[in-house]
Amino acid sequence: MDRVDLHIHTTASDGTMCPRDVVSMAAMLGLKAIAVTDHDTMAGIAEAGEAGELLGVSIIPGIELSTDFQNTDVHVLGYFLSPDAPQLKEYTHWVTEQRRERNGKIIEKLRAKGFAISLEELEQQYPGTVLGRPHIAQKLMELGAVDSVKEAFRRYLGQGRSCFVPRKRISLEDAAKLIQACGGVAVLAHPLQYGFDRATLDKLVKTAADCGFKGIEIFYSGYTDSDQSKLFDLAEKYSLLPTGGSDFHGENKPGIQIGSGDGKLNIPAYVLIMLARSQFQ
Repeated sequence: MDRVDLHIHTTASDGTMCPRDVVSMAAMLGLKAIAVTDHDTMAGIAEAGEAGELLGVSIIPGIELSTDFQNTDVHVLGYFLSPDAPQLKEYTHWVTEQRRERNGKIIEKLRAKGFAISLEELEQQYPGTVLGRPHIAQKLMELGAVDSVKEAFRRYLGQGRSCFVPRKRISLEDAAKLIQACGGVAVLAHPLQYGFDRATLDKLVKTAADCGFKGIEIFYSGYTDSDQSKLFDLAEKYSLLPTGGSDFHGENKPGIQIGSGDGKLNIPAYVLIMLARSQFQ
């Protein structure tokens, strides 16, 4: 069975492998296609595309956006977008400025606790990257303040912790409009990760469908057969396509591998074929 992985992060955002190496790993694992879906940027697409041509892996240009739904950070995947679309450039410029402002506020809180961190140092350490909390977490590890990214979020950076700063997010509807304006299709990412009860999850999926989303991520690292069955029911109820991806981040999410997630994830190529066809429907 041909396999794909439609949710992968690189060093263009908060992954720890460069786009070229991500494609190399995908080729080694026998995947036919992958989607590079970095947070709020498509900066890794060109490098991934060049590697894909050499190694025989189809590269789907993608992005992952943060949106607001009932005061919760809900993620949206966009596929088949044009990286040069003016609407996308406008959005990425806005979100870069928002992230820089937020990062500065987080670092101020950490410095008040005695941690020797500066925004300028981080920007020099990660040039050309959309900086976020995972990079700050890595710096805390380098300083010996924590042993892992997970611990950094649990102690300092996660929601409700002492150094957490909320970020501004667009709505689900605006995310769908942006992705459509850039020639792409919108998919609801990892819908069980938000901790919603059944009624709120149903409302989320219905809202996404009403906004013009084409798919819902059903095949995902750690999701059980029962989880997938629940999501298939919602996909059928609201006429959404099943999609899937590992959400690979390299060392920032240990145990999750490209194309296989936790070892049980095998995403069939037909989900990509259906998604591609949905562009023209």
